[in-house]
Amino acid sequence: MNYTDLATQVTARLVDQIETGPGTWRMPWHTVPGVFDVRNAATGNHYRGANTLTLAVEAIDADHPTGWWATYKQWADLDAQVRKGERSARIVKWVPAKTKDDQPAAGDEENRRTLVPRVYSVFNAAQVDGWTPPAPPARTVIERHAGAEAFIANTGAEITYGHNHAAYQPARDRIELPEPEQFTDTEAYYSTTCHELTHWTGHHSRLSRDLTGRFGDDAYAAEELVAELGAAIACASLGITNSPRDDHAGYLAHWLKILNADPKALFAVAAKAQAAVDYLHSVQPDPEGER
Repeated sequence: MNYTDLATQVTARLVDQIETGPGTWRMPWHTVPGVFDVRNAATGNHYRGANTLTLAVEAIDADHPTGWWATYKQWADLDAQVRKGERSARIVKWVPAKTKDDQPAAGDEENRRTLVPRVYSVFNAAQVDGWTPPAPPARTVIERHAGAEAFIANTGAEITYGHNHAAYQPARDRIELPEPEQFTDTEAYYSTTCHELTHWTGHHSRLSRDLTGRFGDDAYAAEELVAELGAAIACASLGITNSPRDDHAGYLAHWLKILNADPKALFAVAAKAQAAVDYLHSVQPDPEGER
């Protein structure tokens, strides 16, 4: 399986999950809290970008209760055994290009830096015997909410409250939100704030994404999907439940149109969402490592 085949397969499965969902507009991951907290069992590192999304889609499909994954060899090195007949999930690792004699590509600096996608197979901890996932860190609700408050404050983003909407205004470089108590619950408030912070990273002075789209066009819908995924990844890192947004009911058909038109669009969106979350973590006093 190559990169294009994997993108096509993952996109098709996500589209199917959306279309056969429980009769609502919610994205599939809203029904499975923490599904974006995916890690490698051998290294402890978080998977990133398209791999985060790929493994989340796989976990939802297979009803895996854990976010720990590893290759067959990595499980063997951990003295665990993948059960016979288990189906692997596929992830992508970008590696330096090789010449025909399996040597690094020669030539100018640009050639030496060329990366190509390589597809690997991984298995979930629920598919192996002989390994128990480590217990998650014990954090109270108060501790998790305090962590989310600090995360938001440390970005330095201008946020004003008392509005009748939640939105990022690129021209003013400002996030506008209702009062926190107007949200259905505290988790919804933090989830919405992470969504708008993802938009905020797209400003020309930060990651410079295209924020010029208008409601109803592809650019606008794609940026909303970046923010949807960015919020999901950020919330997973904070231990916050990612709540669905009511206004996304109007985007769902457009998202399906984009995904069906170009299977690679999903992976491109996931990469932008990961870059946004990386930026949010990079401005923290103690930036997180590999995610």
